[in-house]
Amino acid sequence: MCLSKREREFINDWLSYMDGEITLSDFVARWKSEGDDWKVYMRVMRHRINKKYRRMLNDLILMKKFLELEYHP
Repeated sequence: MCLSKREREFINDWLSYMDGEITLSDFVARWKSEGDDWKVYMRVMRHRINKKYRRMLNDLILMKKFLELEYHP
């Protein structure tokens, strides 16, 4: 899979917060980095996930174009 275990946990925890299953303070307690503002780590994770998403999307478009060809190797 494209996401690391940690990235998948991060997304699942954020979705849990958005669904009201955990509080923001619980989310922050789990994901803040030592001595840094938790928003910095959030920005880093968003950047990593966004970068992987764009790469995966480009690969999917490439695969779709290949599979739509009438002539295959």
